[in-house]
Amino acid sequence: MKIYQIVASLNFGDAIGNDVIAKKHVIEDMGIETEIYAGSVAAKITEPGVFTLDKMPKVNEDDIMIYHMGNGSPINHLVTELNCRRIMFYHNITPYEFFAIDNINSVEGCRRGIEDMHTHMKGKFDAYITASQFSKDDLVRMGYKENLIDVIPIIVPFDDYKQQPDEAMMRKLSDGVTNILFVGRVAPNKKHEDIIRAFAYYKKHVNEKSRLILVGSHDVNGMYYNDIVSYVNKLGVEDVVFPGHISFAEILAIYSKADVFLCMSEHEGFCVPLVEAMTFDVPVIAYNACAVPETLGGASVVVDDKDPVFLSKVINEVVTNEDMRKTIIEAQRKRLEDFQYEKIKDTFQKYLRDFMAKYPPLNNDDSKKNYDKLYDMTEKNLEESGKTMQFSKFALRTIASRQAESTDVTELINSGCSAHEFIEAFFLTFFGT
Repeated sequence: MKIYQIVASLNFGDAIGNDVIAKKHVIEDMGIETEIYAGSVAAKITEPGVFTLDKMPKVNEDDIMIYHMGNGSPINHLVTELNCRRIMFYHNITPYEFFAIDNINSVEGCRRGIEDMHTHMKGKFDAYITASQFSKDDLVRMGYKENLIDVIPIIVPFDDYKQQPDEAMMRKLSDGVTNILFVGRVAPNKKHEDIIRAFAYYKKHVNEKSRLILVGSHDVNGMYYNDIVSYVNKLGVEDVVFPGHISFAEILAIYSKADVFLCMSEHEGFCVPLVEAMTFDVPVIAYNACAVPETLGGASVVVDDKDPVFLSKVINEVVTNEDMRKTIIEAQRKRLEDFQYEKIKDTFQKYLRDFMAKYPPLNNDDSKKNYDKLYDMTEKNLEESGKTMQFSKFALRTIASRQAESTDVTELINSGCSAHEFIEAFFLTFFGT
């Protein structure tokens, strides 16, 4: 048996890429052979056992595939054809409306991803994982069964943060200026304009010795980054810094010297930078939207108002009130305990063990014979019970294969009951309905 992780693109240093690689290590610790396959792999990734999707071998029935879903991709359709046990890790998809002002390709990618989740992907996986309750609720709203969805946070690479920060950047930011930070891709859902607007008021009316550092890549084909730079110029605000492509050591230095982490994002499935900020004892001020308050867990300052005057007062209070800073930092340290590597590792390993026990492969002749009988009977006779439309052919195969080794199924098959009696007994046995 192998566990394959599949992702549309494995990018260097982003949250999903880090999580996929971290999960690979966790699976290896279980003594299970595992590999990662992606539509594209960033050149900087040197992790062994990572391949492009065209190198993927034929899977076996006893293998497990974990698909990391986050956007529209032809791979969404390919993975549902793999003849193995299947888990989807749903990382959430940004509503495409956010990108209408940015890039038509981004709009289409998100739109296709959401469409696939509503149609093609539904019913094609045995189980689902999300990084937050917010994302789980999203799946339930789309019609996915709640009892098949588990919430397991993303694995955060805390050991990486122990590396030496860049000394030159540390010196540069140790100039007595208040450093307000946000880390995240420059994209419309992140709402950089709201951060900039609040900072402009804060700098002009509250603390002129302040700077805003906006760390994150941007879409070179999109308009949003240029619009944001133009907005900074329009406001006439100085000391707004876009560091661009910087080293990981420089990012660590910026976190180390930040006084406040300000997040105004309106769509996040988890938001790893919030955890990173808490790791560096940077008080977080964040807008109350999507998974953000859930990730913070009541430890930080969550606001319902983006008014720049109000936000400036909040920022000033967090910067100048030492008692408040200490209270926030202590609460954030406690919240970090929920995301510690060993805790998430144990949770994920237990999940996999439970999954393998609940969904055993068809690994013997008797179970395969049971499968064939059960599938044929179910497909032929579901219509008689009025339940046909509830199940796709894949769902029928899944039901049959998962229950083929069950004593109850064997007894049902050999009972000689009528088709109608069989279907009713089948649903009563396995679904209580």
